[in-house]
Amino acid sequence: MEQQNEEAVIATAMNQAEDDEYDSKEKVLKKYFLQEWNTVKAFIDDTVSNGRVSNLPSAYNIRSIMDKYKEQGQLLEPYLESIVPPLMNIIRSRTIELGVVTDEILEIVNPICIVVHSLVHVCGYKSVIRFFPHQVSDLELAVSLLEKCHPTYSISSQRDESTGENEAKCVMLLWLYILVLVPFDISSVDTSIASSDNLSEFEIVPLVLRIIGFCKDYLSTAGPMNSMAGLVLSRLLTRPDMPKAFNSFVEWTHEVMTSVTSDVLQHFEVLGTIEALAAIFKAGSRNLLLDVIPVVWNDTSLLYKSSIAAGNPLLRKNLIKLTQRIGLASLPHRLPSWRYTGRTAKLNISLNTSSKANQSNLSVNDNYSNSIELTDEAEDEDMDVPENVEEIIEILLAGLRDMVCLKGEILIVNFAFHLSTKLLRSLCPWKGIGRITSHLTSSLSEEVLSSVLELFSPGEGEGSWHGGCLALAELARRGLLLPASLPKVVPVVLKVVLQTISLGL
Repeated sequence: MEQQNEEAVIATAMNQAEDDEYDSKEKVLKKYFLQEWNTVKAFIDDTVSNGRVSNLPSAYNIRSIMDKYKEQGQLLEPYLESIVPPLMNIIRSRTIELGVVTDEILEIVNPICIVVHSLVHVCGYKSVIRFFPHQVSDLELAVSLLEKCHPTYSISSQRDESTGENEAKCVMLLWLYILVLVPFDISSVDTSIASSDNLSEFEIVPLVLRIIGFCKDYLSTAGPMNSMAGLVLSRLLTRPDMPKAFNSFVEWTHEVMTSVTSDVLQHFEVLGTIEALAAIFKAGSRNLLLDVIPVVWNDTSLLYKSSIAAGNPLLRKNLIKLTQRIGLASLPHRLPSWRYTGRTAKLNISLNTSSKANQSNLSVNDNYSNSIELTDEAEDEDMDVPENVEEIIEILLAGLRDMVCLKGEILIVNFAFHLSTKLLRSLCPWKGIGRITSHLTSSLSEEVLSSVLELFSPGEGEGSWHGGCLALAELARRGLLLPASLPKVVPVVLKVVLQTISLGL
């Protein structure tokens, strides 16, 4: 009997191994997470009942479980509602209970933040912060808790030995990213002032000054707090009640970008500052940004042309991202009527259509095309293109030539297909070309296309050819590559394909 049981167990294990071999990776990961969910659930129940993580190794164990699913983070998203709210409510309730004066609160917060940050690492911050507490009263609480975490530093640089200091800072910044959207004037939330009447016209709310101060410090770091601080500033400074704080921050960025030296440590501050500005130009309204565009663009242009940027690929990449955001803010938002829109027709209707109907349809289409051309000509006359747009496009084209900016990757892309991987989304010169071209008139877009095609001249290197293919792919995806332009585009693409085949790529 025992021998039969052993044989049954072995057969079951072999069948499971065979199933795992033929199943997709997503199915296998989902199957194993359902088995590990009991461990995660037990950890959450124990933490909720004790009001804290009972032992630090259990938090490391949960983090190691979550890390397995980094490539398939969507498998964890259905469980976020069962994980994040209980843990964040413990942070909130224990902070209210104990206050931020004692160090005991850090012993409670840090291990919990190890688990929460692991979810951010796997699923992305946008999926996780939806389950954070977001009451108005939590704003001051989160700022005070960040202030308590701010002076602390991790005792080890090894992730496996972390006691949660950096993770706590990241989670608090993400919490503020949600809370700064409170639908009230922040001066009415700040209890350190009796009323907003006590503030002078040019004085910034103390609570806002504290948040900006923390974020400026984190912009100088090399950790994940750098980008998260930029996100908080983009939400905070683009609020309607923040014009004074916004102008003050832009003045500070001007000082940082114009005083860059060869000091490597200062480069972290410059990188963080540029990333924060890029986030602000993405989140802010055009009316808010128009007044500061001349100053920010002048600083960006000078820094991009400097010798410091020439030797720093990451700095050039961030400057290109900021450049395209400045270009988009400079141009009026408009949907180009001249762009190509694909039309579909049922086959049976097409076959049964008489030649007379076809003739009439052709005449209608001709009239429609003529009307569009007349409309575009009127738009060409009415549209006033800012002076900086031409230089912005030149910088983006230079980014397409920058092989180092592509991280040395050999990217061979057919113009008919558009790659949208995470790598390509983060390296954005061709994205910028497409976005800015979509705000231009048809005549100006033809000039941009001609500049892109110049990247394929014999004197250019591989980097230019690959960048040019990506730019053509982006233009085609957005309907900005018109059928009339195909006769001069297709031969260029065929030349690139033949070249790559001859190289064995």
